[in-house]
Amino acid sequence: MAEFRRKRNRLGARAYQGRAAYFLTICTEGRRKLLGDSKLVDGLLGVLREKCAVCFFDVYAYCFMPDHLHLILMGQREAADLAAVVKAFKGAGTAVARQKGVRNLWEKSFYDHVLRSGEGIDEAARYVFMNPVRAGLARRMEDWPYSGSLVFEWRSWQVPVGEFVPTWKSGERMERQEQERE
Repeated sequence: MAEFRRKRNRLGARAYQGRAAYFLTICTEGRRKLLGDSKLVDGLLGVLREKCAVCFFDVYAYCFMPDHLHLILMGQREAADLAAVVKAFKGAGTAVARQKGVRNLWEKSFYDHVLRSGEGIDEAARYVFMNPVRAGLARRMEDWPYSGSLVFEWRSWQVPVGEFVPTWKSGERMERQEQERE
């Protein structure tokens, strides 16, 4: 019997170190809708702020959805290590959740995309902020209480017009465009 091997979904470690911008999606275990609790989100945001500062990252954009979290993180030094900050955040976030009676908060892994030149960080931030609107949870991005930036005042931000689609959703986008053409 052939051994099943999980497809490698990460680049080499060097791609996640240094001064770069990263788009992340971290899902709750089993996609449970746990992140609608404002006290839990406040606790997780505090952990995110702390761990990113210690690991040399800025939080350019975040959005806590009921069953997942979108982040755009920017490495500020060569010592910035994405794997280390995600591990530290998820570990400390799990401890915060346990204090609130929540077990098994996070899914084992996460989705990532290294933003490359030509991919606008503001367009990626717009994608993050518009997530609650696309999901029907808010009428306008400014109405969602669990979004923000630790870098700029996002509610008075000049919204970019360009579109960003995460690489793991690009297949879905192509299918949608084909269906719209028919």
